Amino acid sequence: MIYHNVIHMLEQSGAAFHIHEHPPVTTIEEARQKVPHLTRNLLKTVVFRIKDSDWVLAAVNGSARIHYKKLADALGVKRTALRSISPDQVASELGFEVGGVGPFRVSQDVRVVFDAPVAQLEHIFCGSGRNTLTVEMMASDLIALSGGCVFSICR
Repeated sequence: MIYHNVIHMLEQSGAAFHIHEHPPVTTIEEARQKVPHLTRNLLKTVVFRIKDSDWVLAAVNGSARIHYKKLADALGVKRTALRSISPDQVASELGFEVGGVGPFRVSQDVRVVFDAPVAQLEHIFCGSGRNTLTVEMMASDLIALSGGCVFSICR
């Protein structure tokens, strides 16, 4: 499972992090109801695929909505090349449980993009691979660890 790879990546990075265990959550709204203390600066990571190419993990703050054209521009592709991915595909092809997706570059064909306001945050919470375990760490450490880029990708 991808969770073990994420934890190994975090441990090898030397960055400070904490794992919070909680009941399963699959949406931001469900997290607000079940674990409200973990939703301040909670990143939502949405998965896309560039047609016949890389996976994209787009990390945004909580209930922000991704602007597909801005995301495509950040990736240097046409908007029509971006494909939404079903939760089943995310689980079967990337290994993230629904509700547990985090902005971690888990393979060479994964690109990570953070919405610009995320870079201004101090501590963030994000998925770990499992929907019962949430990572807490510094946003700057997460951005560096993921090798992600920072662009304005929301409405």
